[in-house]
Amino acid sequence: MRTNSLYEHLCNNMEQAYADRVALRWYDEASQSVSQVTYGEYARDLRRFVGFLQAKGDMKGRRVAILARNSYGYIIGMYGIVLAGSVAVPLNLAKDWDEIRYELELVEPALLLHDGEYLERESALGEAYGSILTPMDCFKQYEPAQVQESEDLSQLAFILFTSGTTGRSKGVMLSQKNLFEAMPAFLRPFDELKEMGSDITHLDTLLVLPMFHISPVTSLISGSLMGYNINLCNNLKYFYRDLAAMPSDYVAVVPVLLDMIYKDVKRDRRQRLGKLWMVGCGAAVFDPAMLKDLADNGFFIAQMYGATETCGDGAFNCSQKLEHLSSVGHVDDNCEYKMEDGELCIRGGCVMMGYYKDPEGTAEVLDADGWFHTGDIATVAEDGYMYLTGRKKNVIILDSGENVSPEELEKLLAACPDIRESLVREKGKKICALVNCASSGREAVQNFVTELNRTLPLYKRMVVEFSDGPLPRNAAGKIIRQ
Repeated sequence: MRTNSLYEHLCNNMEQAYADRVALRWYDEASQSVSQVTYGEYARDLRRFVGFLQAKGDMKGRRVAILARNSYGYIIGMYGIVLAGSVAVPLNLAKDWDEIRYELELVEPALLLHDGEYLERESALGEAYGSILTPMDCFKQYEPAQVQESEDLSQLAFILFTSGTTGRSKGVMLSQKNLFEAMPAFLRPFDELKEMGSDITHLDTLLVLPMFHISPVTSLISGSLMGYNINLCNNLKYFYRDLAAMPSDYVAVVPVLLDMIYKDVKRDRRQRLGKLWMVGCGAAVFDPAMLKDLADNGFFIAQMYGATETCGDGAFNCSQKLEHLSSVGHVDDNCEYKMEDGELCIRGGCVMMGYYKDPEGTAEVLDADGWFHTGDIATVAEDGYMYLTGRKKNVIILDSGENVSPEELEKLLAACPDIRESLVREKGKKICALVNCASSGREAVQNFVTELNRTLPLYKRMVVEFSDGPLPRNAAGKIIRQ
């Protein structure tokens, strides 16, 4: 039966179908052991959090921010907020005070849930918001409360801030309708595995990505819709500890984590990964040769393409063939798609309500007919596989009228083993590659680029500049384009 809301999920799945199954595990630092809750206990604590908010008076539609590391309390808070009819605003713990202050001033939260870590680092948080700071375990003393279905599933439920590489982050407004319209896309890889004959009646997932990302927001729902167990990791540095303490089948990865897994496989350290056999790749373009190598070593690769503005929905790729691993896959047939001057546009129930208090920014990407302009330049092959070639806003337009995709050139530069990272941009009417590498490797890099330029059209040929250190990144780890 299709589930359309958190209320239905709470009542039908958590409290009925899966009540006795283990839902969540986490490594408890105090006891240095693993704690766990069943779905029934999970549901009880969600109701307790609703009781906590109800005791605060009329909280309908009011924003409740969360500034903390991944934890059981974080999950209870995030979904409990929405079940109570309030708006959950998860924030990025890695951002500096100027960015966090901007986001808090924008959303004007009624409460701010926290675990003390950010406050310890930035005392200004307490000075500005001390009156609404609330500990993550605030719900524990309350009795489970009655929960009502939302009167309108299209109303605002989440505000998730984007991690733009230029300017201020935007607050993406999402509803419960957006969230559950996107669910079929996240369940599709499991369907594909069943069709391939895999027995996945039970799956242990390790959740590593911070919960202010759209991926954990959706993964926590999709996993629990299947009745699977989710293991929580609150810091990448604890990845191996938590994987050993809580053996897991599946993990969603970012490039740095996939690189760690790949090195373990190539260096005959597969035992460090335990029973891990499935990886979900999203939010970045991954090296298809690496993905193929992992597939040949027994891993199942599930790739997803989406944006915060589409609740993470967009396209999926479960192919394990090398010729398809550079693709983001087939578009999700729950949405409509079109190309407009090479830009991918998406329309459907997963598309955001808009940017919070930013009608101008909303109008730039969301047209009157409901099409979200992703900003991604894409092509679709005859076999239906879609390929991303760059970002529209990053395209360099030369005086000659030629268009250059910096991402295309950065992929070519990545083939040089001496290049740690690169950023292609226009400088002095030339295509300039800013490269981070060891000083001992600069000559090799220069020679590599010289040879590469010989294979490129004149207008794409690059000059090289070297950086003395890592290229600047934002709080989400993305290189800042200036």
